Amino acid sequence: MTATNHVITGSVFLATTVTHLPLWLSLPIAFLLHFVLDALPHFGQPDDDAAALRRLKWMLPLDASLAAAILIAILILQPAHWVAILAGGILCASPDLWSATRFFRFLRTGNTARNPDWFAQFHHRIQWGERLWGIWVELAWALGFGYLLLVRL
Repeated sequence: MTATNHVITGSVFLATTVTHLPLWLSLPIAFLLHFVLDALPHFGQPDDDAAALRRLKWMLPLDASLAAAILIAILILQPAHWVAILAGGILCASPDLWSATRFFRFLRTGNTARNPDWFAQFHHRIQWGERLWGIWVELAWALGFGYLLLVRL
């Protein structure tokens, strides 16, 4: 899933549960939601790593800008429990930062090798459903959860 969808989902989760669950429980769940989302079919190209990494050159700035805009909107609007809502969005998106080294290595050297550590391997394996048509799943998710976030702010 895109960082935007991770941020929206984590923020909606915290906005919905912050008064019902203690933060010591809801914040780790927001982090784990990242992997639930990545296990769903979503946008990507599993067969050609170089093409997928090349696509990130234009997609990553757009996605990061949208995700940041959502976090900034929460910061500016400051709804009830806004710090927890921000934390939920950041935590849900944060596991993707682990693979940033792979992307920057690709930009520098053209090397498409995956990071060899267990976390990166696990993260890659759960994304079985990366497909080009997954853009429609991403769009529907963003619209649905974006609306849920909007009504909670």
